[in-house]
Amino acid sequence: MPIMPIRDQKKERAVGEEWVTRKSLVMRAKAADDAAAWDEFVKYYERFIFHLLHGMNVPTNDFDDLVQTVLVKLWKSLASFDHEKARFRTWLGVVVRNAVWDYFAEGQRRGKLMEKNRDFVEVLDEAPPSEIEARIEKEWVQYITELAMERIQKVFSGEAVNVFTMSLEDVPAKEVSKKLNLTLESVYTLKSRVRARFIKEVKALMDELEG
Repeated sequence: MPIMPIRDQKKERAVGEEWVTRKSLVMRAKAADDAAAWDEFVKYYERFIFHLLHGMNVPTNDFDDLVQTVLVKLWKSLASFDHEKARFRTWLGVVVRNAVWDYFAEGQRRGKLMEKNRDFVEVLDEAPPSEIEARIEKEWVQYITELAMERIQKVFSGEAVNVFTMSLEDVPAKEVSKKLNLTLESVYTLKSRVRARFIKEVKALMDELEG
């Protein structure tokens, strides 16, 4: 069986240090004169808004317009966000929900709302705050997980990531060993190493994106 892949420690340190000395992205984006921070904010949160709209079952043909609407509202109201009163993702979820509701309500006023969209607005209007927040939490966890996986793929070999991914799917270590042609010891070592790095990346992303 092949020897366990050796990780690139220099690359691992470089990727991990990317976030270390910077303020929270949200706090930097609040500064009116920091255009670079706003551009980075859009880069990360545009993807999350898409995730959230999908989780809310928003009709896909309205995604592009709605994402831009939400980003404009965020740009106008970000300065008012107070992290001592609410988590950013909770505040963001409220902004998204209100933007979605206003978007479809305006369409309804203009008589341009399709029948299926009317049903969606009714469901959204009747959904309790706890249900909306649960959706936001679910989509946030999924989004951060995807970002963390993208980051560890820059550090570890494909084989190491495959071991970790299969472990997340509850594939027994012996089966992983057989499928990937690795020793059992290598499977356990890679799983532990990648898992530790994954947890570190999740924490770094949470600190960076929420503060």
